[in-house]
Amino acid sequence: MQFSFDITSTTIASITSIVISTSISLWITKVNKRKSLDEQLDAILKIALQYPYLESSHFTGSWTSAFDTNDEKYLRYDVYCTLLFNYLSRVAEHHKYKKHKVESYIAIKDWIRLHRKYWEDPTSSYENVDSYDHAFVDFVKGYLN
Repeated sequence: MQFSFDITSTTIASITSIVISTSISLWITKVNKRKSLDEQLDAILKIALQYPYLESSHFTGSWTSAFDTNDEKYLRYDVYCTLLFNYLSRVAEHHKYKKHKVESYIAIKDWIRLHRKYWEDPTSSYENVDSYDHAFVDFVKGYLN
């Protein structure tokens, strides 16, 4: 049994159009993802500027999950760290957990180490280990070990 395929210029043009359209769409998606990450980073930095103690090693070193729940600073820090680690998780995933790519984008090593106590002693037991995918948990542990 023989098959015969007639490829016409119309077919070639259609296939070429599909390939180009798909490539452009993928490129635009990647650009939009990067723009979204940039905007999220800006938002986190604005919070840190408004409340500088959130990035102070003196303050972060005093973290304990058994903080006074009436202490606004520690409540804010708890939420800030959740926001920060969610962002770091998205960045790591975006860069397919390739440390050199992540490190060329943000100072992730410094951030993880600065907020080490929060990561290791979350408000709810196992919160950080259970809330993030295994790849990100290992990624963070790589900076803390």
